[in-house]
Amino acid sequence: MKNFDTLSIYDKLTNKIYAYYQTIWKDKWKEGIDKEWLGNFSDLDEDVLQKEHLNMLYLLSKFMYFGNHELRQLLLSLYRDLYKYPIVSAIRKANSNTTDNTFIQTKFKEEHLTTRFLGVGNPSESGVHMLYYFRQEADLSKEFFINTSEIFSVTKVTEKLSDGTESTFLKTEIRNKEIRRYIFIDDFCGSGSQAKGYLRQLVENVKFEDSTIEVSYLMLFGTEHGISEVRTLGIFDRVEAVFTIDETFKTFSANSRYFKNTPDALIDKAFSQITATKYGLRLFNPPLGHGDCQLLIGFHHNTPDNSLPIFWSERNSWKPIFKRYNKKY
Repeated sequence: MKNFDTLSIYDKLTNKIYAYYQTIWKDKWKEGIDKEWLGNFSDLDEDVLQKEHLNMLYLLSKFMYFGNHELRQLLLSLYRDLYKYPIVSAIRKANSNTTDNTFIQTKFKEEHLTTRFLGVGNPSESGVHMLYYFRQEADLSKEFFINTSEIFSVTKVTEKLSDGTESTFLKTEIRNKEIRRYIFIDDFCGSGSQAKGYLRQLVENVKFEDSTIEVSYLMLFGTEHGISEVRTLGIFDRVEAVFTIDETFKTFSANSRYFKNTPDALIDKAFSQITATKYGLRLFNPPLGHGDCQLLIGFHHNTPDNSLPIFWSERNSWKPIFKRYNKKY
């Protein structure tokens, strides 16, 4: 067996990817899937094809995949760091920075009982799907989880008018006025469009009924752009992510973290971008992912369309390596 240092860059990358499949990617492993995926790249010029294979293999070696175990740990972090600790900190600050743990825990329990957690989107989407694992990791009873339809109650009201006639209308109000905090949980925020589409009117209605109710949008992953777009709405009290994806995670950006120190002169950012775009044009619009996010990220339950389509698309008989399950509307 060759010493690792004497292996070709192609072999080193292949060994690295196989190591991932034996550990953090193991639930995605299928014999020969890497070769099947590389077979998608089919330039007729043999020299160009070899360079394509090398550069795409390099991108694959940089792909961030979060399996079931990793996602559960992130959900625990979301509960602890983005939900519980800020409340505990506020309790301490309001009580002369007390360190009385019994007092703090009693007050936290009071705050906790007035909190409800909700998913983003309809019941079939990933934001709602995450709540099941969140509940397990945070060790919460089901009473803390509701659907968006449970926030309001709608009753039919009939009133007599001054002329003696009756007017019937529907009255909407907050169903449980003891709830003072609604926490929306999502797995990923790329462009912020999902929060705008699903939550804007709902949250505005909550705030219209009672502006003192706290409404937060907490996510596992969020791009800086997406988080900024949601904050700009001005309807949430807090918008936070466990893992913030900055500009350096954009594969071909000027500050891309992936091409700062490449292991071989044949691995080239400009060539990789040309290759990903050339094949991406057959797969998705835009060719480098939704919102031109150009990400290298996937999850146990799905791959966001903000990632490079060459990794997840099945369009035009393309064989994905981190398959995306597209939504049907």
